[in-house]
Amino acid sequence: MLPLLALMVTGSAAQAGLVGTVQAVLTQAFLIPGGLIIDRFDRKRLIVLSGVINAVVLFLLAVLGWSGQLSLGVLLGAAAVFGLTSGWLGEASDALLRSVVTVERYPQAITVNEGRDAALRLAAAPVGGFLLGIATGASLAIAAALQCLSAILIRPLRVAPTGGEKAQGALGLMVEAVRWLRHRPRALLLALLVGAVNFSVSGVMTTTQFTAVARTGRALDAGLLTTAAGISVIVGAIVAGVVIRQIRTGFVISLTFLWLAVGMAGIAVFNSGAPLVVLLMLTFLGVPAINAAMAGYFFASTPESMQGRAQALLATFSVGIGAVAPFLVGLALQGFGPTVAYTVALSPMLVALGVSVFAKRIREIPRPAQWRDLPL
Repeated sequence: MLPLLALMVTGSAAQAGLVGTVQAVLTQAFLIPGGLIIDRFDRKRLIVLSGVINAVVLFLLAVLGWSGQLSLGVLLGAAAVFGLTSGWLGEASDALLRSVVTVERYPQAITVNEGRDAALRLAAAPVGGFLLGIATGASLAIAAALQCLSAILIRPLRVAPTGGEKAQGALGLMVEAVRWLRHRPRALLLALLVGAVNFSVSGVMTTTQFTAVARTGRALDAGLLTTAAGISVIVGAIVAGVVIRQIRTGFVISLTFLWLAVGMAGIAVFNSGAPLVVLLMLTFLGVPAINAAMAGYFFASTPESMQGRAQALLATFSVGIGAVAPFLVGLALQGFGPTVAYTVALSPMLVALGVSVFAKRIREIPRPAQWRDLPL
């Protein structure tokens, strides 16, 4: 939402991309200390804290929107807070899953999370996109209410605390995680592939939304694009759990990479009207499957007490790669036009597709029932 707000406030794709990149870079920079926090403190409380912080910031932005005081500086400040909160606390939700579900049900749990997040985005995207054009404060207030709802709904969950981590210092905890990952070569490769996909998906969506707003001058169009993608993710989440259980994970990774690459290339060519909406919906059908396959295998192979630190170390690579996408495609779009911006966005996805097809360490990953037999 913040990059789209920045585009409406400044009229500059490059400045709007900068807002998104500031948020993503700060998230990446604080993932490692965030991983230490997640492994040392109650993960459920951290999720609640994250929701409260995000809700407060969004409400303050809503007040500024109602009063007409939003500016690039304010949005950069909000992006910094969101980035810090995401870096410190954002991985607590995924880490908590290992305390709630079994390894065999982990892919299904991830796809349920995907569907939930998509449903929340759907609740705000079309209305929020419309309100950005006529009543920015109301759109931000809706987002703040949804953050409050997420914090409230997690409170009744009963989770056994992870033990033993508080006895060690921060340095000892991180050294332990680094030593563990050093002997898991497959983990780094998965992180790089996730980073490439993050970059391309973020870059293509940023270019498409910015182009839609520039073409029509209406934020509603960008909100409708998010709606189309959200509907697709919900549908994909329904079938992804079954697909992951029945098909070898390595094959699912290659197949969904191909699906995403073809779909995003189509979006780059047909980036307006009904063809764009159809392509968005078809392309994002594959997102829950790839997330369940890659994230599921990684988390299932990681000790529960090390979820936060291990994820933080690997996400430093994957988030770092994707963090610069909004800014780079914003610059390319403003300086050279949509064709160059889409080319910049799609390139990492094509590289990831090639690696997933030819790398044995990816191809041999089995179905979830056999994940324990193939270590990272």
